[in-house]
Amino acid sequence: MQINESLILQCLNELNKNYISKKIYKDYYEGNHNILKNYTMQDSRSNMKLVFNYPRKFIDNEVGYLLGKPVNYISKSDDENILNSIDFNISHWDKEHNINLRKQSEIFGESYELNYINEEGEFSATILNPINCFVLEDGTTERNVVLAVHKFSKQFDDKEYLDVYTDLEILHYQIGTVEENKTNNNSTKLNYIGSHNHIFERVPITVCPANSEKKSGFQDIISLFDAYNALNSDLVNEIADHRNAYLVVENAKLEEEDLGNMKKMGIIQVPNGAKVYWLTKDINDSFVKNELDNIERKIYDLMDEVNFNENWASNTSSLALRNKLLNLENRVSMREAIMEKVIRQRLKNLFIFLSKKEGKIYDYRDVAVKFTRNLPTDLTGLADVIVKLQGVCSRETLLALLPFVENPKLELNKYRNEQKNIDLSE
Repeated sequence: MQINESLILQCLNELNKNYISKKIYKDYYEGNHNILKNYTMQDSRSNMKLVFNYPRKFIDNEVGYLLGKPVNYISKSDDENILNSIDFNISHWDKEHNINLRKQSEIFGESYELNYINEEGEFSATILNPINCFVLEDGTTERNVVLAVHKFSKQFDDKEYLDVYTDLEILHYQIGTVEENKTNNNSTKLNYIGSHNHIFERVPITVCPANSEKKSGFQDIISLFDAYNALNSDLVNEIADHRNAYLVVENAKLEEEDLGNMKKMGIIQVPNGAKVYWLTKDINDSFVKNELDNIERKIYDLMDEVNFNENWASNTSSLALRNKLLNLENRVSMREAIMEKVIRQRLKNLFIFLSKKEGKIYDYRDVAVKFTRNLPTDLTGLADVIVKLQGVCSRETLLALLPFVENPKLELNKYRNEQKNIDLSE
């Protein structure tokens, strides 16, 4: 595909469209829900707006469940050098990076990992999303990235800039406008700043989708969030000021100024035979509670989450806990497959970097990526399983079962060194 300014402008136009359509998911994650803008206000009444930020809660829980424990790497060919190279080059930043990458995917439906070489000559990565980046794919089954544009601004600078990533170089532009005399409209103009080459021989951006449809993790249930917020807000305001209550005055007449004094002083005087009372609308507490509980259950069900605020037995085993988390486990397993593919592409770029910097040749297909669920673990039962599997599986494989062992190969080497020292001391 020929990269020219016309194609770049088309990509920039798509990026601007995505910003409009995707920003709502960023707002909901940050707690800026629809009720804050569209709640029906009533004069002289309480108008509190309650926001229950379920999107943040669910996304953080799901990402923590999948990536709360570091990703482990295992060499299929038992090559210790390849694991040492991975550990040395990315272990100091990849845990936080993986969490944020997955979080951005769940919010927007997809996110992008940009690999680059930092000023100190180290292999690094940063995260982009659909409101600041557009990625053009080739349309094949492999969905190779052929072009990516990243729109950004600098602090204390009112100008906007655009970086364009191709398979060989990075083009730098400043975004400007040009006035069209015939239509009196402004169109986007790109002012070329410069370019520089990169080493990856492909566009150094990897797409990380939230799911196969690239939909936000909570897109389908935004209406339930809105209903839950509105119902709770109405209920609180009803209690706060009798939202559906009216003051009834019988056999007396109050002037408008009397009403103001009554509110200010909290006192009302009426002649003999007059009556003052509230005409209220009865609230069916059971109906309201049942409706709130029903909406909350639907929210948890559709997000495949478990409500840990329910009463659970204190001695619930890890197996029973996993059974309750079965739906979430199925959901996360699909995310795990996506993350594994993204991490493999990162390793592929890392090994390109190492081959050019140090002359080391590694095959990313030799590396197995292992995820460990962030769950309470029955270490006693797990230790019993490991003992029973002695002689059936390798020690490195058995060590990989332990959630607190981040690098089984390194742990095995430590164990062997300790045994040597013990034998020498004896």
